[in-house]
Amino acid sequence: MTDHAEIPAQAERPVQLDKFLSQRDTERWCKRLSPEHPATDYWLCHEARMLQSFQRDSRYAARFVAVDLDRRMLVSEASGHPLTHWLATPAGELEHPFQRSSDLVRLILASLRALAHLNRFGLVHGGLRPDIFVLAQNDKGEIDFNSLKLIDFGVARNPQQRIEKPLFIDLTSPDAAYLAPAMREAVQRDWQTYAKLIGEHSKTSWYELSETGRHQYDSVLIPELSINSLDWRTDLYALGHWFKQISLHRIDYYKDAHQEALPALIKRMQKPVLSGGFTSLDNCIKAFESLEIDQRALVIPEAPQTGAVFSMQPTPVLHAAQLLAGAPTLRLDDEFSPGPNTLPRADIKSVSTGSRGKLMGVGVGLIMVAAVGAALLSSKEQHASKPPQALQQTASMPAFDSTPLAPTPIAAAAPIQIPETTALAGLRLEDLRSAADAGDPAAQTQLGLRYRKGLGVAADNERAVAWYRRAAEQNHAEAQAYLGFMLMTGRGTRRDDAEAVRYSRLAAEQDNATGQYNLALLYLSGRGVPADKLEAYRWLQRAAERENGARQRLEELKRQLSPAQLAALGVH
Repeated sequence: MTDHAEIPAQAERPVQLDKFLSQRDTERWCKRLSPEHPATDYWLCHEARMLQSFQRDSRYAARFVAVDLDRRMLVSEASGHPLTHWLATPAGELEHPFQRSSDLVRLILASLRALAHLNRFGLVHGGLRPDIFVLAQNDKGEIDFNSLKLIDFGVARNPQQRIEKPLFIDLTSPDAAYLAPAMREAVQRDWQTYAKLIGEHSKTSWYELSETGRHQYDSVLIPELSINSLDWRTDLYALGHWFKQISLHRIDYYKDAHQEALPALIKRMQKPVLSGGFTSLDNCIKAFESLEIDQRALVIPEAPQTGAVFSMQPTPVLHAAQLLAGAPTLRLDDEFSPGPNTLPRADIKSVSTGSRGKLMGVGVGLIMVAAVGAALLSSKEQHASKPPQALQQTASMPAFDSTPLAPTPIAAAAPIQIPETTALAGLRLEDLRSAADAGDPAAQTQLGLRYRKGLGVAADNERAVAWYRRAAEQNHAEAQAYLGFMLMTGRGTRRDDAEAVRYSRLAAEQDNATGQYNLALLYLSGRGVPADKLEAYRWLQRAAERENGARQRLEELKRQLSPAQLAALGVH
């Protein structure tokens, strides 16, 4: 769910993560690094050792299965669905299972207890993200919070398994927003140390290194890196970032006290101790345990329909020249849910042991797997996971705004925000502002997007709305669609369904797919207009010509209509 101009298809993502089924129908996860990912052997072996350290007590960690260095693949086992997928799954009238404050508290406590348990082993994870938390359902269809496991330990470390290479991440990427300031500083210091070691003293990041400097990355080891000195506060900060984003989704508060206490506690997770932050993980857990919660279990009728995971790890784009040739991308501040698109499951060839004998791990031999498909988690560069080599089919991936798009029921659907690619996205902020001040509606729209994200400016939804409105008043369809979305969701302005309908319709009538889609959702839920499935169908039908999510929604709505209604629409 992003505002973005897509990266060229040939720019392969550094990290891919797919869900598989073994021959015994156990749920497994295959992490694969791109052939151009530096030091793949080192990073895969490091993660394998981290996972193996939990073999005796894998309460919160995926079970290590195997690593194949020839194919740059690591396989682990954990049942359930990633948090990103649950956030795109409706539960009754809720957009996602954690929209009730009580269930969000349960999720926070489960995550904190996992973190505290791992920390007792001296582990600092360093890369906590919603795409790596897996939760399963119990036999009653309820989320089993005790099932929580982490499926990625790529940048984790403990006193026995220290990191000896600078982290291959891009601190300038919007994907890196969840990293604690101390971790960002440590990563930068480590790159400076590396650069000095190879004789490039003025360099401070992977992107600044010469080709020679990059090639040396595979062979250089640095035992004393700053990243190894970080503690649990790094992980608590990351959790605070993500739970803050989740809590933006119109939480249904169980108690009035939750409305003030819950955001305050989440905010404390990102504060230093001297500024009122938590002094220990145990204190943080006790603070959340003190909240009175609704004891009623939440039943989820349908599990997430998505299978593959799209890595939110802020790895650098390997084909930087291609990226710079296109328009930069914009990312919203709370986009971590996958969209609805999936691919059918297809058989995949077994993982080979490799000619160099590099396969090690539990369950050596054939790992027969089935790909569950490509979910739509967009990040700024939309780090998309692809199926392994035996699967060449890919999904067309639209960009969504931060509210999860639910497959069913339709009344619980959330609006989407899909930007049009524009050359103005690549303008310097000063030039963009000058053009916007001069009255250019496209520049005003792009400036609104930057305020929406906080890209080069402080994030400010109210200013975003103001710029959208100026462009919308000039009949700019994209701005009208964005403004309709903001009015529809109450971001940066008071929620106003009637105005949301008006601006979405203005955009829709100019053939803007976003406006058409959101107008259809308003008709489906009866917000700002009388509920009308037939009118919703007509607008979805127009949006579906260019938007995958609308095509799926259209098929879902079609199944709900009677033969007489379909006949009235001319659908056979």
